[in-house]
Amino acid sequence: MGEDTRRAGAAFAFTDAQGKEGPTGNAAAVIGDDALSVGPITVAFLDADALRAADYRIELDCWPGGRLVLTQLGRRFDTFTRELQSVRNQARVKGLLAHGVTMPETFAGALLDAATVRPAELLVFDTHVTLVPEGGDPFQLSLGALTQVSAVEDPPSVRLAMGEVGTVVGQLARHRDAFFRAVTERQAAQARLLAEVTGRSCFADGLAVQRGRVANFDELVRRFAAPGRAECAATLLAAAKGGEPRLGFVRLLDPDPEVLVGEVALPESWACFLLVPMLRLVALEVLAGPSAATYVFEGEITSTGADLQALHFRRGPLALPEAEAQLTPANPYRLALRKLEPLKRLRAATRARVIHNESWAGALGEALA
Repeated sequence: MGEDTRRAGAAFAFTDAQGKEGPTGNAAAVIGDDALSVGPITVAFLDADALRAADYRIELDCWPGGRLVLTQLGRRFDTFTRELQSVRNQARVKGLLAHGVTMPETFAGALLDAATVRPAELLVFDTHVTLVPEGGDPFQLSLGALTQVSAVEDPPSVRLAMGEVGTVVGQLARHRDAFFRAVTERQAAQARLLAEVTGRSCFADGLAVQRGRVANFDELVRRFAAPGRAECAATLLAAAKGGEPRLGFVRLLDPDPEVLVGEVALPESWACFLLVPMLRLVALEVLAGPSAATYVFEGEITSTGADLQALHFRRGPLALPEAEAQLTPANPYRLALRKLEPLKRLRAATRARVIHNESWAGALGEALA
């Protein structure tokens, strides 16, 4: 049998948030899918905010406070550390909503800036690129938000730009061109699909496009709106103030088993949405796809749309009532709720979530008043 890379004998010591020494001893350290266990101590990877490994010593910083230290792993140190880092990264990619519904193409590289080089794992999904820097939290770049993907020769790297902000990925060795192709081919495939479905070339995954840039905007809304949602869309459009309404299409990463379908059917797992400005408020209406509620956010439409796109319109954590959004060990969204900035901003800005029923119009009026 091969070596069990998820299990190793170790000495352990735990210190709580106040620096008080806790349990210590020697036991088998075991890497599970969601947590590391040793003796009486279990640390969920969603709560393991930092991992440091050097000189045959592993340290895990535990949220909301405390530290677990493993030593005396002997010859198992390297293999156990690699497995621990890998499994922890997988759990935190999912915990920060940076995972996808298909398997990614994976690359090893580094994040480059003027001062530092940070080794990183690069996961190219069909919808986004997830970057997992060594010792840092994973984050994602939506393919629909990338305004430029360029190959750089000195040093050999790839620049992923979102407007004026760029992320440079290097140290890809002979895989620089393969990484570049993986990103650009997926981005091009999205663009082709949306052009075929809409007859327009202005759309990108998750991007809300202003009315002035969409030919026959109102007709497109009518064609894609599911029965019952066309009237809702008309109500919202009539209430627009202080800017142009926006239309968009997004590939959902938390699709519903039952979907709303308009006159023009969308590809599987895609949704059509409308963003409408109303002075200091922005309304989000899903016209086709999941039977989602109408959201009313306080804020500006461009930044609201960017946060929704960065969140890839995942509605599960956004719809959580406050009672279910507490940062408890049982909450699977606890890492995203405390660390994912677009989600935190959207939840803080949510002024209403209006369910689609016979009281929708009245409830919407109250939310906008």
